[in-house]
Amino acid sequence: MNVLVFEQDKAYITRQLAAGEVDYVEAASEAAETELFKFVQAEGILAELAETYPCKPRKQDVPLWLYIASDISLRLHGVNGFNQYPCVIRTGGLVNALGPSVGRKAVHPVTGQVTLHCPGFNDKNDYDRETPCDQDYLRKTARRTDAAQLAAWYGEQMPRILASRRMFDPDGIFIGDGSYLFVPDNPRYEGSVVMLFDEHNHPVDKEKVTKEQMRRCRWRRCYKWVTLIHTNRAGDFYFFVGMRVVSGKKGECPILYDLVDKFCAVAGRGVMKWLVVDRGFLDGERIGHLKTRWGVDTLSGLRSDMAVLEDARGVMKLGTVPWQEYQPARHMAPPPYSPTPWPGGSAHGNAP
Repeated sequence: MNVLVFEQDKAYITRQLAAGEVDYVEAASEAAETELFKFVQAEGILAELAETYPCKPRKQDVPLWLYIASDISLRLHGVNGFNQYPCVIRTGGLVNALGPSVGRKAVHPVTGQVTLHCPGFNDKNDYDRETPCDQDYLRKTARRTDAAQLAAWYGEQMPRILASRRMFDPDGIFIGDGSYLFVPDNPRYEGSVVMLFDEHNHPVDKEKVTKEQMRRCRWRRCYKWVTLIHTNRAGDFYFFVGMRVVSGKKGECPILYDLVDKFCAVAGRGVMKWLVVDRGFLDGERIGHLKTRWGVDTLSGLRSDMAVLEDARGVMKLGTVPWQEYQPARHMAPPPYSPTPWPGGSAHGNAP
């Protein structure tokens, strides 16, 4: 029996590539991508997504499910330009999963060169197709799709698909986050803004920094990316169940709570039990709404000068509630679930 053992050694690979010592290169993601699309196709997910996709061309020479699958494949390979589609199709696993009706791969027995033949979905071309659809079709479909409608569609369909297949963890842990997406300084990026950031990519006010601090800052064009993520206590997985890209100057707090409201409306009460956010999302009215309307407890760190932290310390002095300082250890498993508020100065959804 022949056994092949693979070990990850990036430094060794880098040295070998620099020295030109390369015998064989294979796209390691091909097998995983094939399995992913086989599952997605067998579950009927592509058909579901195509049925509800917000952009419906008047004439569909190419089915929408192929556009969605192709776009997913490009993102899996970290490719943003549609001109790389032929390369991704040739080295990826999409064609392997969808079968001969989409395309067939062949490897030349002597040269080892991979060739791809695709029958296509219409009779307009009289030459051999090397991709299931033309890259220009992908670009035009993406351009016709309204960005706001696309985000709303994702925020509705992703929770629906996960819920129908019982893929939400019973602990119901979700994370709300906001970050900046930096783009080249080109005003053609619609809705982007130029802001001042420090060396840690934190936004700063020009009027509140010293000349010395200003030397370490730079102006950058950006968007703001607000996300809602589902995970479990061990952090074994995470799903993006809602997201929105807006101007970098927009407030992230109302956007996140709108995403949470829409998620709960689609997935149903009880799926989300805990919402973990940072202090930038502290909003008593919205936290109270999540608790009373959806039964969601919101967890967040508190500032040392907040009245609610002083209230907690006052209750602790009464002796009716034990206070415990939380000191996380390295490589320590997450603490077991407790119905009491998390220690260490945290707030939860019982806030008014």
